[in-house]
Amino acid sequence: MKYLLLLCAVLLPCAAFAADPPTDDRAREDAIFGGDEEEEKPAGETVKEAGAKDLGDERLTTDEAKPNNELLYKDRSQLGGFLYLRTSASYNQGARASDIGLGNANLFDLFYDTRLNDRVRAFVRGRVLYNPLAAAAASAGVNSQSALGAATSTDTTKALLNQMWLKFDISRTVFLTVGQQFVRWGTTRFWNPVDVLNTTKVNPLAFFDERVGIPMIKVHVPIEKLGWNLYGIALTDSATTIDRLGAAVRAEALFGHTEVGVASIFRKGVDPKLGLDVSSGLGDFDLTGELGLVFPGTGSVAWQLAAGVSYTWAYREDDSLVIGVEYFHNDQGLTLQGVYDKTKQSLTDQISAGSTSPTLPSFTPLYTSRDYIGIVATAISPGSLNDATISAICLQNLTDKSGTAQLNFSTLVLTDMTVEAYAGASYGDGELRGNLPYFQSQLPNESFYSSVASNPLIAAFMSAHAPLLRAGVNLRVNL
Repeated sequence: MKYLLLLCAVLLPCAAFAADPPTDDRAREDAIFGGDEEEEKPAGETVKEAGAKDLGDERLTTDEAKPNNELLYKDRSQLGGFLYLRTSASYNQGARASDIGLGNANLFDLFYDTRLNDRVRAFVRGRVLYNPLAAAAASAGVNSQSALGAATSTDTTKALLNQMWLKFDISRTVFLTVGQQFVRWGTTRFWNPVDVLNTTKVNPLAFFDERVGIPMIKVHVPIEKLGWNLYGIALTDSATTIDRLGAAVRAEALFGHTEVGVASIFRKGVDPKLGLDVSSGLGDFDLTGELGLVFPGTGSVAWQLAAGVSYTWAYREDDSLVIGVEYFHNDQGLTLQGVYDKTKQSLTDQISAGSTSPTLPSFTPLYTSRDYIGIVATAISPGSLNDATISAICLQNLTDKSGTAQLNFSTLVLTDMTVEAYAGASYGDGELRGNLPYFQSQLPNESFYSSVASNPLIAAFMSAHAPLLRAGVNLRVNL
């Protein structure tokens, strides 16, 4: 009950290659309530018996205000959310069939949205995550990982505040949003070096982006005549003193069918970052690109580059196929040998510390190595499946030759329930297999191995099974 009290305070990942992930919270809110470009439109209804003065808008008190008087008779607030139940199964190479792993990750999301008038909007979104198998799964084996190498959570129940913000304007020219909010910058799908605000990277294989917002003050100045947008952000998370405030800026400019964005972030104790992104339409082709630069104190600039192209084929009136490819280069990425050396040193340190349960070093999934490529094909409403989408995704680490592929299916049933199903496999010896095959083949060749082979930590590490197959079914209903 306490989590429900706290809360009261899919689009699919590949529906369009150049678009934001379909289940992104902001895209969902914009679809229901309208985005920043609709700031001046009342998205709610006002309480009955409210007067024009209560609405705080002088346009409702003039003789010409009759068209706006409908605001007086509408409910200003909306309450909604969704329930998302996810069941998964995974098989690790070399394991017995009886050891097929099971997962159950459930999510309840609730939002409250109110427009006090056409210039003031308040929004709160809370979330409860419930995974009854989390604690048991964490203690069942060595460093449980997904195909992307992301460690699983050990929390059975977790309550989160996703967003809580107040939006208003100054002279209908400058628009401010104050509070915890989710902002994602960039144009590419799989890799996002321009997203300087979010420290956690999105999982491109997931149907739903679980990342939450961060506290900030966002200032938006649209230049409508040019189709440009200017943003300034003060980052207030962890800012216990004024010198710990962070600052981010972004400018978006439209030139014909091409949009260009420039973003930067500055914060005490964090290397400054600069990002440049572009998206353009060329007939049936969509082109996207991002360049991210990091300026460390050493003076050597680190950079990441993502570039993608997608083609949309409308082969029937209501049916279409989207095919896309994206390349990513990480200038500071490690080779497989570099990852191995770091892991070997970590195991050696853990042995010296007397640990008996191995923990692998933390690497950012899909940002560890130097070169990657991603391919996606999405069929939207194929044939008689008018409410269905089918996607095939392949992610390949070009540096260590490991990869993962996944087939996604989503359809609407019983009018209001979305069913999502997926099946995937990982291959190779490197990152997208948790690096375990390569580590286990190389470690016995080390000179120190014979003296530590019987150590419980090394024994557990050598007997761990690398990710191989996965599948799952998700159910989602909007409330």
